[in-house]
Amino acid sequence: MIPIYVLICTIEDGILRVPGVMCRPTEGVHYVVSWQQSAGLEAYGNLSVPDGSIAAETALLSRPDVTLTTLAGRGLCRNRNHAIHTALSLMPDPLTDAIMVIADDDERLDADAFSRLRTTYGKFPKADIILMRMRNDTNGSYFKHYPPTYTLYGRRPRYYYPSSWEMTFRSRICHTGLLFDERFGLGAEFLCAGEEEVFMHDAVRRGLCAIIAPVDLGSTSPATTGSKVLDPKVLRSKGGVYGYRFSLIVAWLRALHEALSIGLRYRRNPLRLFRHILDGINYIRKVA
Repeated sequence: MIPIYVLICTIEDGILRVPGVMCRPTEGVHYVVSWQQSAGLEAYGNLSVPDGSIAAETALLSRPDVTLTTLAGRGLCRNRNHAIHTALSLMPDPLTDAIMVIADDDERLDADAFSRLRTTYGKFPKADIILMRMRNDTNGSYFKHYPPTYTLYGRRPRYYYPSSWEMTFRSRICHTGLLFDERFGLGAEFLCAGEEEVFMHDAVRRGLCAIIAPVDLGSTSPATTGSKVLDPKVLRSKGGVYGYRFSLIVAWLRALHEALSIGLRYRRNPLRLFRHILDGINYIRKVA
C-alpha cells in the first residue's frame, strides 16, 4: 500500500481549524501540519497551540498519525516547502514511493479521498503529479471548469488553471529539486499569488508527467486571491508569472493584453494596471 502524506499548512490561529481537515485515522495516511507564526515561535511557545484550544491540542498532539512542526515568519511557499522537507524526513527510506497531498486549513477531504488517490495513481504509474478536483464547500459546485476526462497537463484546455489545493504528487519529484518558488504566494515580500503556475511550469520543464483527473478530493472555501484582480499585489503577481514563464517581449505583450482586458471589464485606467504588471515582470527578472 502506497503511503500518503497530507501536508496541511496554516498560520497563526488557523491552527484551530486544522483538526477539521483531518479524517479519522486511516492506515497508511500521515498528516504533516506546518504551523507558521509571523511573530516568531516565542509568541505561542514551541509546538503548542493558542490558549483555550484544548480540542485542537488533543487532536493534533495526541494522534500518532500527526506530526506538528513550526516555522517562524511568513510566506505560504516557505511553509509548503517546510512541510515537504518534514514529510521527506519522516520517510524510512529516501527512495520511498509516497503520495503527497497539498492541503490548506480551510478545506475538507472526502472520506474516501485516499482510496480514490491510490486508485488514480494505480491507473497511471508513470504520473508524477495528479491534479484533482475540489468543490465549493458552500454549495457543492466546482470552482471552475475541469476537463471531463483524464488530461495531460501539457494539453490542458485554455480555460484551466492550477490551484494548490488540487495538487497531489509522488515524493520522488522532490529529488529533482522541484519546490515552490518562495518569491510567489501569500506572505511573499512583493508578490502574493502565482506559485501554482510557476510550480507546474517548473514540473513540465523538468520533464515530469502531470495529469488533470476528473476525480474529487474534497471541498474548500470559495475565497481566493484570484477574486482580487485589481489589487496591485495581485497584478504584480501576474507580471511575475509572465516574467518567469516567457521571454521579455512575450511577457510585455501578455501584460498589455491583461491590462486592457481588466481595464475594460472593470472600467479602470489600463495604463495604471499595466504599470503594476510590469513591476512584477521587472521584479522577477531581477530577483534570483
